Amino acid sequence: MDPIFICILIGTGLLAGFMSGLLGVGGGFLYAPVMFFVLLGSGVPGDIAILVAFGTSLAAAFPTVLTGAAGHTRKGNVVWRDALIMGVCGILTGFIGGTAATYLPVQILTILFGVMLIIGAIRLVTCLPSGTGERMAAPLAGGIGGAAGFLSGLLGIGGGTVLVPLMVLLGKFSMKKAAATSSAAIVFITLGGILSYLINGFSAGADLSSYGFYLFGYIDVMMWAILVITAIPMVIFAVRISGHVPDVWLRRIFFILMLVIAFQMLISG
Repeated sequence: MDPIFICILIGTGLLAGFMSGLLGVGGGFLYAPVMFFVLLGSGVPGDIAILVAFGTSLAAAFPTVLTGAAGHTRKGNVVWRDALIMGVCGILTGFIGGTAATYLPVQILTILFGVMLIIGAIRLVTCLPSGTGERMAAPLAGGIGGAAGFLSGLLGIGGGTVLVPLMVLLGKFSMKKAAATSSAAIVFITLGGILSYLINGFSAGADLSSYGFYLFGYIDVMMWAILVITAIPMVIFAVRISGHVPDVWLRRIFFILMLVIAFQMLISG
């Protein structure tokens, strides 16, 4: 892999880890597009590059959100009852979404990724002020988790870009409570998508060794290691300072990042 791409991945891991700890996302909204562009820049065909980017993104999101969920749990910010309902419902739909991704053209996947981020960003900053919700109705939590799981598997994101806005809008959670609970739910949600990309990658006989990438299913081992090693320390740091960052700034940071990545993916599509 080109040294400049390694540096880009290191920077991505640091930033995604920091944002994951603050906002309760898996980092996939940064991981997936950056890896997609790295793979394309290395000469990998777009149809397999997008699947490897999504599969590796989910695999990297798992330890990232696991670290964040542990930190938020120690601070007492996770509503575990809702996190478990959303997570369990999201496992099955995550597997379905990951399988569906293998049948869709790369252009459709990049456009869906970009559009989903734009919608999520706009809704996040135009919603009503954060509430004081502590629990959602079980059907609502299950529906949110199922939707997040499908999009997680389909687009290689942890699901926080769906979970956090919906928990704030429909569940009336505060941003901090939503971010913490989202990180716990994503620990489970990512599992369905990861399994799907492993099984489908092995079934397709995916091999990018000639390009300098070494796959396990549709998951690249080297990119995964770089992202995880750099992200986890930043997650720990971000969780520690999350209580000191104003709610409104969390929304604005999330909004800007989502729009930037969305337009990049739409242009590439």
